[in-house]
Amino acid sequence: MIRVILSYFLALTVGAVIVSIANTHIVLEGLVGAGADIPTHVRVDAIGRDLVGFGPTLFILLAIGFAIAFPIAGWLARLLGDGWRRIGFALAGAAAVFTLINAITVYYGAVLESTITPVASGRDVTGLLVLSIGGAAAGLLFAFLKPARTAEHG
Repeated sequence: MIRVILSYFLALTVGAVIVSIANTHIVLEGLVGAGADIPTHVRVDAIGRDLVGFGPTLFILLAIGFAIAFPIAGWLARLLGDGWRRIGFALAGAAAVFTLINAITVYYGAVLESTITPVASGRDVTGLLVLSIGGAAAGLLFAFLKPARTAEHG
């Protein structure tokens, strides 16, 4: 059980870091596309600030998403066979991020009656897919770290 918990938190941490860095990169590239010159030290500073500012909230939200998605992936892997395990967890992680970013946007619009997109990098499908890669990496890492359940181990 300890191995599962440690695997979950390591995958969660890696996923949150990758998604946060991807978010920063997408936003900065949007500014470059608009003509801004962004030196490397400014990029590194922005990544650090986003990890500190956005990272903890992202970590908590991803913890909830992965807590729903990973058990479903595990159940499907047992149902479909171990050959689907890694891809299933990767897809579960990606789906959790994709759903999370869209849920935040819907929440802002429906509950807060706001027209802003709170996670600007998720404004379009390309951005959502790039962010989802972080979730896929987290799911794949979890699949590698957590031992598969067997019929003997329930």
